[in-house]
Amino acid sequence: MISFISTFPPIICGIGTYTKYITDHISKKHWRVISFDLNNFPTSKETLSPKLTSQVDYCLSFPYPSLPSISKNDLLWLQHSFGMWGDVNDHFLSLLREAKRRGNKVVASFHTIHFETEETPCGMCRNEEQSLREILPLVDALTVFTDGAHRAVMNAFPEFVHKIMVLRHGVHLYPKIDPLLARKRVFSYLINEAAIPPLQKKELKIAEALFYLKNSILIGNYGFITSDKDPLQLFELGRLVQERLPDHRVVTLFAGIIQRTNDGSPHKGIPILEALRSSHNGKYNFFFKVYVPEDIFPIAFRALDFAVFWCHNATQSGRLAHAQGTGVFITGRDCEGIGETLKLSGLPAAESLSELAEIIAEVVLEPGMKKELENQSWQYAQRYSFAMQAKKHLLIEKILARGMDLPPLDAGVALQIRGKKSERGYNSNHLGQNYH
Repeated sequence: MISFISTFPPIICGIGTYTKYITDHISKKHWRVISFDLNNFPTSKETLSPKLTSQVDYCLSFPYPSLPSISKNDLLWLQHSFGMWGDVNDHFLSLLREAKRRGNKVVASFHTIHFETEETPCGMCRNEEQSLREILPLVDALTVFTDGAHRAVMNAFPEFVHKIMVLRHGVHLYPKIDPLLARKRVFSYLINEAAIPPLQKKELKIAEALFYLKNSILIGNYGFITSDKDPLQLFELGRLVQERLPDHRVVTLFAGIIQRTNDGSPHKGIPILEALRSSHNGKYNFFFKVYVPEDIFPIAFRALDFAVFWCHNATQSGRLAHAQGTGVFITGRDCEGIGETLKLSGLPAAESLSELAEIIAEVVLEPGMKKELENQSWQYAQRYSFAMQAKKHLLIEKILARGMDLPPLDAGVALQIRGKKSERGYNSNHLGQNYH
């Protein structure tokens, strides 16, 4: 039995969604979730399925979380991000120590490890390095999502190399939907169901027909509004792409909300929210302050021609995995986890907005190229689907129970794939060189 310690829906948290998709692909007799008191986190209107009520225990509370009754044979698998647990290790460490006192095997998955910062020689942030210094001696295994994070942790803590594994972020595979039908469904939701101002609904209704024209290009993204996700850059990118494609109508769309902290206070995102509102003009720039529910989320991504990820804090992205599972064309910033995932998927990544605008323009003008890259991305999605990654969780449980050495799992795949692409003439400096 794996006992996951994580947020879980209806708590609004990407790590909770991640955990749900892992457990969706594991038999109910092999898992349970120990989650947080619902009063400690913002929640959505979506409710927990009655089938899961006995599987999920919303019992952890701050400032003194304590584990409920669990079997000594259970593997405790903790999910970690600094947004979820905070910058102080106290709560996380107390649960780890309690688990070890009870005699349980323990795994921790670190969702937000940097590897390209200048704060430490290994590329991690100082708080990440300090946290791992305290946590690694207490766990039986630690997983990260990328080769870059794997390399950074190993360089910082060579004595724990035997505990560190790459277990890539899973991709939720959605049924393929025609992009035009998806666009109509999303606009119907925004106009008829979403809690957005009447004026914005009227603007969208007037502009809607233009979105279905053959020369229309819809660029965008969705999710929480934070400075490190930098959604404002989407509108600048739209302008740059429009300059390069004067015969097309480029529209930029972003929808999302300010994420609230555990105590319910607003995130430091209010200035960004006001700037996003200023970017909205109801003609070619659209911003909607709205939470996109889970049933609309994949359709919203499929409605885009290009889903763009231009994050400053680009350790990894559950949103990118969501988007990839819809089959939409994804591109973005060549930075840390997002850059590594894009390259592994055969998708282009850029170092500047100007370069990214050139890439998008070239792809628009060569539809065959767009289809080829989307197919490569879909192959990656299948290779690292949540179903595949869930099996690896069960494998780790079995190996730890038997006291065996941990396998390499997904480590080194980035280097292998980069090598194969370079043999085929792939080069990350320019799309025309990459994919011709």
